[in-house]
Order: sequence, then structure tokens, then C-alpha cells
Amino acid sequence: MQHFSYFRPTVLCGALFLLFSGSLKAEDGVCTNHSGRFAAVPVAKNSGFAIPANSAVRLTADEIDGVGKQQANATGDVIIERDDQVINAHSLHYNQELNQVLSPSDFSLKNSTAQISGSRLDYNLALEQGNADNVRFAYDDEKTDDYRHISRLQGEARAMQMFGKNYYRMQDVAVNTCNTGDDSWYIQAAQIDTDREKNIGVARNAKLVFKGVPIVYSPWLDFPLNGGRKSGFLAPTFGGGSDGFEFAIPYYFNLAPNYDATLTPHYYSRRGLAWAGELRYLRETMRGKAWGEWLPNDQLADKSRRVIHLQHNQDLSGSLKMGVDYHQAADDNHYRDLGGRLDSAENVNLNRQVWLSHSTRLWGGALNSMLNVQRYQTLQDEQRTLVEPYRLVPQLSTQWTNNIDRAKISLLGQITRFEHRSLQEGTREVLYPSVRFDFSNQWGFLRPKMGVHATAYQLDDFGQTKGHSTTRVLPIFSVDSGVQFERETRLFGRDLTQTLEPRLFYTYIPTREQNHLPNFDSSENTFSYEQLFRENRFSGNDRINAANQLSTAAMTRFYDSQTGVERFKAGVGQRFYLKRDDVDLSGHINQRRENRSDFVAFLGGNITDKFFVQGDIHYNEKQKRTESYSTHVMYHPEAGKTVSVRFGYDRNSLWDGRQKDELKFIDAGMQWPVYKGLSVVARQNYSLTHHKALDSLAGFQYDAKCGCWSFKAVAQRYITDYDKTKNAFFFQLQLRGLGGLGSSADKELRYAIPGYSLTDKDLSR
Repeated sequence: MQHFSYFRPTVLCGALFLLFSGSLKAEDGVCTNHSGRFAAVPVAKNSGFAIPANSAVRLTADEIDGVGKQQANATGDVIIERDDQVINAHSLHYNQELNQVLSPSDFSLKNSTAQISGSRLDYNLALEQGNADNVRFAYDDEKTDDYRHISRLQGEARAMQMFGKNYYRMQDVAVNTCNTGDDSWYIQAAQIDTDREKNIGVARNAKLVFKGVPIVYSPWLDFPLNGGRKSGFLAPTFGGGSDGFEFAIPYYFNLAPNYDATLTPHYYSRRGLAWAGELRYLRETMRGKAWGEWLPNDQLADKSRRVIHLQHNQDLSGSLKMGVDYHQAADDNHYRDLGGRLDSAENVNLNRQVWLSHSTRLWGGALNSMLNVQRYQTLQDEQRTLVEPYRLVPQLSTQWTNNIDRAKISLLGQITRFEHRSLQEGTREVLYPSVRFDFSNQWGFLRPKMGVHATAYQLDDFGQTKGHSTTRVLPIFSVDSGVQFERETRLFGRDLTQTLEPRLFYTYIPTREQNHLPNFDSSENTFSYEQLFRENRFSGNDRINAANQLSTAAMTRFYDSQTGVERFKAGVGQRFYLKRDDVDLSGHINQRRENRSDFVAFLGGNITDKFFVQGDIHYNEKQKRTESYSTHVMYHPEAGKTVSVRFGYDRNSLWDGRQKDELKFIDAGMQWPVYKGLSVVARQNYSLTHHKALDSLAGFQYDAKCGCWSFKAVAQRYITDYDKTKNAFFFQLQLRGLGGLGSSADKELRYAIPGYSLTDKDLSR
């Protein structure tokens, strides 16, 4: 969930920056150690001889005095070795019979997992058990799996008890996971137990200290030692804004290696207490998750709020699969009230679907079938203008394809039952056999295709219209052709191969009146360069355009001569109508006034390793006006550095969620380091037509010099309707190995700023 605020982004982020800047100066240059904690642990040195075999003990020193045959006193550069254990001391007493070492003064101990030093040691070499006073320690654990994983724990304690190689207890202790000499944050506790075999650390009477200031206290907490999964409380999120003070603290249940759960109490001071939960599971033949949130009594809305989302996918056999996707919200405003901009935009038609798919081989080809039952919950806008999609109850689709020499044969069959609360209902059957031939070589291609699209409808009674049957049969013929020319060239200091690729695409479809047919699932696609090479400009199966037309286009590409990577491409195209019959979305036949379409053109690619450009234009030749265009320039020299500017225009944009209107906008975003470790992020999406900001975002991130923590603060304001705006504020303190405190803005930043990248991605390890 996001946290909303009534402050302006620029004012809020500026205030936070001033507040936080005092601690930034302390990180200039190298790792600091203000309190004297976490200095380097002296490394116990070996004698230089071969490791003794069979767990034998070697003792070397400047002076060694025997006390009987079983005991010895050693002084001066003492080194004692056994297997992977090494102890250095100025003086010590060794009991050979008990394998016991007693050092009354400073010592250093090293084994396979830890470096320990202190002022006194009483230790059993065979059992790896003992006691030490005033210790400093460091554990380093490195694993190489699919990625390199390094875990580090360092600290200081008044006393340490060792119960074996992997189990330690420390009193009056301070620990962190930073580099040597970095005490920018640490956990201070009365007692910490670490069990490396179980990967568990437990702290009692603990507080998290950041920059010398305690910020979190807990009488008891546990944590994984190597960054892995473990049951326990996760980092809390908290904030304030339109819902008052907000606080959430997830509890994670590591139930098994292949399933887990999270329970999150979420408190809104103005709304009340909500409960959120998530269950995830993964098995060899199934996977899925269930997520939900329940607010029993929303004090602002005076009602209960809840949402649930279930997803399940399962392999029933090698060829049979099934899935379930169920999403429900108790009211239309759930995501607008309790979510953010992306939550509201992504959750309009909530999917409710059950499907079953089957794949097999038949007559030398591939046969793929799917049975699908699907409906939606449409979350209405304030004007209640949204039309809910048809329910598919059910839809059965099957397609057989086979390649025979140069021919690709396809047979598509589909039967669908469409239901709706307020629109025409009925059943549609589709049969579409087709064959496409591919005559291609290195310099060109010719791909003729022939097919017959047959559609039959069984329509129910609707108002004054009686139920009836109707059909439509249309032959479809197309030819796609093109050639490719190449030449070597050199641009921007780089050897390139340039192509010139003219292309012709011819389509013939007879004209048929279709206004007597319902429109269950068709819509008109946006006119674009790619649309020039499609037979039908409508999606779905209810509308098929009339066509006797030829698309002409030319494209050029630039490839790196050494790597073959495409660096840049551009194209332009137009369609010519050999007959002027047309079928619109309503199904009526009309006549085009012109014998050719609008122009469309595009360009895009990396003109250098650092510069990316992209642009497209749709020009109405008939009315001598531009229908839409956009340009995008991005400078992205390396991760963490990006500047992006987009400028665009759309004559028919549904920008305010209510009706189409003209929109001219400029959208600029950036992520850029401005000082040592300090980066700023910003985005401004501004409507030049309406003279108002559509989306404003500003913030900063600081990554500590030693790489052990980062802080991020981002404020955002965006429109939710023509005359309504909403504010959001995100901040997060990320600590290496412990996760983050606060709320993350990463999802918003990735969406808002092209090229945005995480600079603190390793802190959670």
C-alpha cells in the first residue's frame, strides 16, 4: 500500500533533504567509525608448516615450559593449530589431555567460519567450545549458486560463549552486516544467539541504532544469518497523509521450502485496522498464490472494505494444464482509496477465469485446444461510464497447424457463449482454415496466404428483437513480399551494415454488410506502421474490414558489423485502396473519400551506446494535419544515470478517463548522481493543451560510501480525474542484510522514468 500526503512534492522532498543532509557529510570519502566499534579483527596467523594430520595439535612459541607430560605454558608469539582452528596469543596454558586452551590476555582465534579476538579465552579445541571476554568477531559466508551470495556479520560483545563451531551466545553485544570499520548502523542487544546450522540469529532487548540514534526497539527479534528465508517479523512500513497515520508490520511464515505465507496488520488512524495476507506455494506440478485484504470498518467510508486475488496453475499431465485467476473487490473505489496510481490503473476489469488447455500431435501437426470460462468485475469510475466486457461461459478454441514443405496449414475452430447483463447475448461459432506459403531466401521473401473466415451466430431474444440465427462467410487473400539490400557504412565512429528493405502487402477481402451482427469482442486497432501488414484492422472475430488494398513501405536498419546487434531502424509506409468500400465498427458499409490512407513513420534505436532516440508520426494527408506523434530522447550512459524527454501529441486521447480530447504533452524524467552517493530523481508529465501537470514526482536517494545502507524519499502528485489530484509520499531506509524500513517507490520510479535502475539492489542480501 502507498502512503498519501497533502504536501507538495518539491516542498516535502526539499525539507527531507535538509533534514538528512547532516548525516550525508559524515560519509564523504571513506568508511567512518565514530564510536570506535567494528575495527578490523586481528587475523590469527598460521605457523607456516603443514596442517597437522588426524586432528593433532601443533604448539609453537618463543618459550614453552612443560608442566608434566600433558600440560604446557607458552609465551611470546604463541601459535596453536588443530585442523581448521588457529589461535594466536602472547601467552597461554594448554592441557593436552583435555584439549583445553586458556589465554589470560589478548588472543585471536580463527576457524572455518569466524575470526574472533578478545582479552581472555578458555577454549576446548576438540569440542570447539569455550568462553571469551571483550571480544570482537566477524563471520563471512560466501556461496556460489545461480548468483554470488556473500553474507557478513561483525560485532563486539562483553562476553561470548561458544557451544561448537556454529553456535555462539554473546552478552552486551552490538552487530551489523557492514564492511569493517562501518558502524553507521547496528543492532545493540543484551544478548544475541547465533546458530549457523539453522541459519538463525535471536536478539533479546534489542534496538536498531542508526547514526547513533536508536530508531527501533524490540524485546525479542530473530533474523536469518545468510540473507535466506526465515519466519519472523519483516521490516515495518509507516507513513501519514490522507488516511492519517499509517503503520503496517508483516509477519513472515517460512512454512516449507516450497510454500510460505505473510500476515500483515495494517493500521490507518482515520480508517481503522486492516488485515492483509498472502500465501504462496510451488510444487513440481502446481504453483500459485492467494492474496487478500480486509478492513472490517472503514471509518471514512462507513463500510467494510475487502479485496481478494487467487491465482493457480497446474500441470495435470504432460499435455494437459489448467489455471484459475479470481479477483474480487467489495466496492468500486477500493484501489482508488487504498492504492496508488498504478494500482488504480491496473485494476479496472478484475479477471475471473478458469481455463483448461491441451496440446498434442495429430496428423503430423500440432493440435492446441483451450476451454475457457471468463468474466470480469468492472470497477466503475465516478461517472459510471465503463462498459463491462462480455462473459465467456464458456469458450472452446482449438487450432491445428502443420508445416508441409513451404506451406503452413492452419485450421482454427472456436465456439463461444457470450453473456451480458444489458447487451445482446448469444453463441458464436468460428471456423477459419488457411494456408500460407513461404518463398524466402537471403535477399527477399514472398508469402501468399489464402483462407476462409466462416462465422455463425445463435442470438437470444433482446428487447423487441426475437432470437435468430445468422452467418457470415468471407474469403481472405493476402500476399506479403519484400527484398533486402545491404551496404557497409560507418557512423559515429562505428562500422555498421545498413539495409534497405522495401515491402509490399496486398490484401483482398470482399465487402459484406455486418451491422446485423452483434459486436461481442471487436475493436478498431490504432493505425500504425505494424497495422499496415495486417489483413484486418479490427481485433476479435465480429468485424472484418473490406479490402482491396496495397500497403507500401520501406525500412532501413543499421547493424553493428562486428556483433550483429541492431543499433537503429526507421520506416515509413502508406496504404493504397484499389476500391473504396469500407466497413466501420458498427458493421455498416461506407465509401472512402480518398484512395490512400494516412502516412505513418517511425524511427528508433541506440545511435550511440549512451543515446537512445525513438519517434513516430501519424499524418492525415487528406486533411493536411497530424493525428498523433511522439518523440523520445534518452541519455543513459550507465546504471543510475538517465535523462529522458518525451514530447507527444494525440488528437483523440482518453487522457482524463471520461471522453476523448486533444492532448499535447511533455514528459521529462531523470535519475542522476549530484554528489558523492547522492542521486536525485524527478519526473514531470505536463499537458500543454490543458496547462496542468498530469504527474509530478521528485525525490532523492543516498547510497552510503561503504555500501551498507541507503535512504530514498520520493513525493508524487497525479491526477485521478479532470479536476482531482492525489498525493503520495514514499520513503525507505534500506539496510544491507536486514531489508528496508518504510515504503518503496521502486515500482513507481520504473514506470515513470525510462532507464531507471536500482543502485541499492545488493543491500537486501
